[in-house]
Amino acid sequence: MLSLLSTTASMVLANPKSAGNAGGAGVHVPVGKDGEGLYTASTKGCFDVIDTATPLVIQEINKQTIRPFGSPAFHIADYGTADAGTSLGLMTNMVKEVRKRVGDDEKEVVLHYEDQLTNEWQSVFNHALGLKSVSDAYENDIPNPYALQNVFVEACGVGFHKQCYASNSIDFGVSFTAMHWLSDFPSSLKGEQYMHAARCPVSPQPEKEQAAQDWKSILQARSKELVPGGRFVCVNFCKNEDGYFLGQTDVGNSMWDSFQAAWDQLKEQNLINEEERLGVSFPNYYRTSEEFLESVDDIADLKVVSIEEKVVRCPYRELYISGKSGKSAREYAEWFVPTTRTWSHSTFKSALNPDREDKEDVMKQFWGNYMSLVEKNPEAHGMDYVHAYIVFEKKEE
Repeated sequence: MLSLLSTTASMVLANPKSAGNAGGAGVHVPVGKDGEGLYTASTKGCFDVIDTATPLVIQEINKQTIRPFGSPAFHIADYGTADAGTSLGLMTNMVKEVRKRVGDDEKEVVLHYEDQLTNEWQSVFNHALGLKSVSDAYENDIPNPYALQNVFVEACGVGFHKQCYASNSIDFGVSFTAMHWLSDFPSSLKGEQYMHAARCPVSPQPEKEQAAQDWKSILQARSKELVPGGRFVCVNFCKNEDGYFLGQTDVGNSMWDSFQAAWDQLKEQNLINEEERLGVSFPNYYRTSEEFLESVDDIADLKVVSIEEKVVRCPYRELYISGKSGKSAREYAEWFVPTTRTWSHSTFKSALNPDREDKEDVMKQFWGNYMSLVEKNPEAHGMDYVHAYIVFEKKEE
């Protein structure tokens, strides 16, 4: 059966001044050629994060009320989907569970993939329509929901900081490792010691305030889109009660220390100046559980069902230490480092003087510096994931 392809996008400019009006469009620039699916190919840890959330999602499908009004189809939205590859297994399980719940193996399901205008949309459709196969870090093939028939695929490029879908139209929303990106560029860490807010002893006020404003906007938008009784499962980067966050936990070296060392080395190599060395300021924010809960009371139609912090270990490091990867120290470095590059490359690159014509050459050396650092002591390098797993429900009237 043919699927309906529909792409919706708001026209925006990818620069700091427009980002706030564009739902964050342009804050993160994808790495790789559109259509190749480099994000999914290089971000194997996300599969484990989503696998960890899957029982929670299935549980909520079985608890929610199936709406008796509107579209006869069940509508699922994946916010901040990137290239849509990492969530394919979950989407397959969700389609099966919805059909099991209603006792109809042919129940129509619409998958709405949402991300910014500058996203890799060709990669999204290659993955969503099964034109490009996907496997996880353990070389397990990931099933595709489109193969189940009566599954329809749509895409939206508005940006999750704004309302993306019509009111009372989404039955179940999910989002993984996405909503830490801010809708605007505070850039308050330029010229400072730390490049990310989570590293600072005291959270920088501009990033903290932008994150609070964005989170409230995100929840307001989801409360409008969800049908009464609908669910939104948000698995978002956090700074947990132990002070752990992405790449900085109780295992191994801090990824952020490694970033800093590799970036500082560029100055030692006479490739960047001091302004560029101190010019990195990540436009995202890892909220605490308390910060996630602060705005909920202001959203009349939304309530928190549950919230839990979880650490998912870096699969690259786990496989290397176990000996199952079969890789040398250098091969491990070349395998692992790209998972840190997919989401950070554009931020580092933006710290370079805009007039430079050798930016990609400098960035190539930066990632080479990082790989050399990892090669010296591979067991110490990885990127553990630290998330808050939050379930929201839209109150029924």
